[in-house]
Amino acid sequence: MSVQSTGELMKVTIKEIAEAAGVSRGTVDRALNHRPGVNAEVADRIIRLAEEMGYRPDMVAKTLANKRYIKTIGVLLCSEGNPFFDDVIEGVDRALEELECFGVKGIVKKIKGFDEKLLLEKIDELLEQKMSGLVITPVDTAAVAEKIRELEEKRIPVVTINTSVSNVRHLAYVGCDYIASGYVAGELIGMMSNGCEQHAAVVIGFKNVLAQKQRLDGIRSILEKEYGNIHIDAELENHDDDDMSYEIVKDLLEKNPRICAVCLASAGVEGGIRAIREVLSKRKIRIVTFDLTEVVKRNLSEGVISATVYQEPFAQGYRGVEILGQYLLYGIRPENYIVKTNIFITTRYSL
Repeated sequence: MSVQSTGELMKVTIKEIAEAAGVSRGTVDRALNHRPGVNAEVADRIIRLAEEMGYRPDMVAKTLANKRYIKTIGVLLCSEGNPFFDDVIEGVDRALEELECFGVKGIVKKIKGFDEKLLLEKIDELLEQKMSGLVITPVDTAAVAEKIRELEEKRIPVVTINTSVSNVRHLAYVGCDYIASGYVAGELIGMMSNGCEQHAAVVIGFKNVLAQKQRLDGIRSILEKEYGNIHIDAELENHDDDDMSYEIVKDLLEKNPRICAVCLASAGVEGGIRAIREVLSKRKIRIVTFDLTEVVKRNLSEGVISATVYQEPFAQGYRGVEILGQYLLYGIRPENYIVKTNIFITTRYSL
């Protein structure tokens, strides 16, 4: 245990115990307060470790935490049916678990697709449940931007994650630089062409989702600027749906035999690959995707997908909730309005 210059023992924190035990702060809090939800052996180990480290509870913080929740974070994700969001949700859940011991409650709502009307309805539901702040994957429309503006004016801070919304200032955006991730995907397609003239297609989910629109702009821009030999013959929307993705990709490949590269730049990857697999015996088609869902991992390891662009989905969920929690509890704003996650290229050999 470390000692301050005054000779007083430095206070051991829940965070330090959590790091030493290799668990979350929420797990430590539940174990020390004998709450359910922790494996008995893990709880015993945490309690013993806390005693060894000389932990003494902060009675002020304990009193606050034992009251009814003092802050409520609403989380609204357009995640149903989209496996990309599995890791985002895991990040959200982890951050909410860690904030629980500070009197912060989370209410998580999920919808299918980027539906403006449904999104607005769910925001109103969260308002009725007295949310203190909102973490959201928004639709990039004027109505959603206006709703976020209204929330901020009511002192209900908003953090957008994974994608953002135009023309409205809010607490923070957490996600990757989607134009840059589009550059990366475009460059992968270009490099795999070996300078030969080739025809490609890009499949996204929704053009009214800012992240996907920016990603498409990035792909288009880098190919036009640096790979004039690559022609984008089609830019398709699959509404993040596997069945729709299968149909539109199958139709494209049947009508355009020149296509030899496809970028599946949203959800619906399984359906798109199913259509491509049906023609692989007749012609080679290179596939570039995004992130590392189970479908992507499997097809990457089998050599069907050439490469994928990974954008740290867990960090998007975790940091979004963490930033809002720090603001609600302590008034701390992030240093930068845009909090970027990293971009990595993954192939079958780096899985």
